[in-house]
Amino acid sequence: MAPGLGVPGRRACRCTAWAPLCGTGEEAPAKGRWEHQDVDFVAEVISQGTARNDYGPKKDAYAAAGVPVLLIVDPYTGLCHVHTDPQDGAYRLEPGVKFGDPVDLTDTVVGLALDTAEFGRE
Repeated sequence: MAPGLGVPGRRACRCTAWAPLCGTGEEAPAKGRWEHQDVDFVAEVISQGTARNDYGPKKDAYAAAGVPVLLIVDPYTGLCHVHTDPQDGAYRLEPGVKFGDPVDLTDTVVGLALDTAEFGRE
């Protein structure tokens, strides 16, 4: 099982096809999860079976933990959703970005633009 993210007051968010961006540049932790204080960015790719959780409780858990940037990639709508500036357990939501357009994260802790030209639709 892939490492999860330890969120205070919540069970660990477990994912299999992602790795959070940690400011310290460390490898996956031996204890089986990253601590929320060490994570600067998380990207989630939606699947039909997890969409409700990814857009709801999991997003809220990341915000409550203070993860600075959450990117949700949705192959069913063809949109990327950037969530930033977590305050009081909620994110500020930027307008959706269509697959094919760059996701501009240059003004965040991530500091880059993500090319989505080859993102596939379901």
